[in-house]
Amino acid sequence: MHHVIVGNSIAGVEAALVIRRRDETARITLVSDESDHPFARTAMMYVFCGQLRQEDTEFYDRGLYARMRFERVRDRVVGVDCAAHRVVLERGGALPYDRLLLAVGSAPRRLALDGAYDGPGVHHYVSLQDHAALDVAAKAGMRAAVVGGGLIGVEVAEVLHARGLVVHWLVRDAWTWPVALDRDEAAIVEAHVRQHGVDVRAGAEVSALARRGALTLTLGAGDQLEVDLIVGAIGVVPNTRFLLGSEVALSHDGGIETAADLSSTSAPDVYAAGDCATVTWSDGSRRPETLWYTARDQGRAAGAAMVGDSVIYRRSTWYNSAKFFDLEYTTAGYVPVAEPARRDPTPGHWQTWFQRHPNENASLRIVTKDDRVVGFNALGRRWSTEVWLRWIHERRSLAWVHEHLAESTFDEEFMAPFPILPSAMLHEGA
Repeated sequence: MHHVIVGNSIAGVEAALVIRRRDETARITLVSDESDHPFARTAMMYVFCGQLRQEDTEFYDRGLYARMRFERVRDRVVGVDCAAHRVVLERGGALPYDRLLLAVGSAPRRLALDGAYDGPGVHHYVSLQDHAALDVAAKAGMRAAVVGGGLIGVEVAEVLHARGLVVHWLVRDAWTWPVALDRDEAAIVEAHVRQHGVDVRAGAEVSALARRGALTLTLGAGDQLEVDLIVGAIGVVPNTRFLLGSEVALSHDGGIETAADLSSTSAPDVYAAGDCATVTWSDGSRRPETLWYTARDQGRAAGAAMVGDSVIYRRSTWYNSAKFFDLEYTTAGYVPVAEPARRDPTPGHWQTWFQRHPNENASLRIVTKDDRVVGFNALGRRWSTEVWLRWIHERRSLAWVHEHLAESTFDEEFMAPFPILPSAMLHEGA
């Protein structure tokens, strides 16, 4: 049995490991044109800043392929011939498969600006090639515009600022990262990033780009901003353009349509995992999950399905952590915000409790449904998502969580308890 896996990031490698553990004789081939060794994409910013080497981001040692008898093909897949059970390679030729896993990840969403890609100066920060190009282009003293108000945007703003560039962070929405932060939380983040010397402009939609020596951006209000380079950070899309016209069915946003076991809904013996796979979320919607740990879990599930296990992929309760410069961010569970693209919460009695720390640059938001805690959002402190997830699954009340909150402090022995104040806001709705 020949298993071909397109993509050697966390989803692809985890699938390959599951297959090998279950089948010692299987032929397993991983195809990637990005890198020889799998690496943690979220750690690339530390390579850019000189804090890590590229090999420090690799989550398995370089002897893994040889030990597991994985074959490596360094090429780009440009097509899939489902009827013939083969993938077509950019450098010529084709690779036959018995089972195929598409773990091709995401591509940057391109800026919808006339002339953006007609010359140099416009970058993204998703792939290893994006990293290398920006690393060469970014020089101390340059002026840079980072377009996009999410996690990639703030990470790029941080690494460019650390290199000595003058950074303008342009956020189209009324506040930063509205799919995860409410207005009060975003105000904390924006103030913190400004204190580090970055020009944060919320509500600054870019309407035009002109190339007149410098790159000149026109903002929604008619203001103009001249910069030396631009980084588009307006999100990602499934990296599936090469599948257009094939038998592999794609959703409206480009994700590969999958069944419960992550098999393609339209192409026999084809599976998908990671950022490119369209799956069902807890709210009933179908879209890709663009998180490292969900890609890992999907890879393991797809690998098991490929060797014949009965698999139903269900994503675990949401959790994540990040940093806005040195401002900690932790989330777990369901914490909806007032952002139009989000679906309305399911019926029930929803309440939101929010408090800003009186002496620290920190806040905590707790969401309840029918008097049971369903989600946490926190800034400025480190918290244990493991404890929070347990409390959500145990259906603890808000009062109980307040009483036991110190037990979820990540650095409990070094941090004073987060104070619960009478002035904290508790309002109806999620």
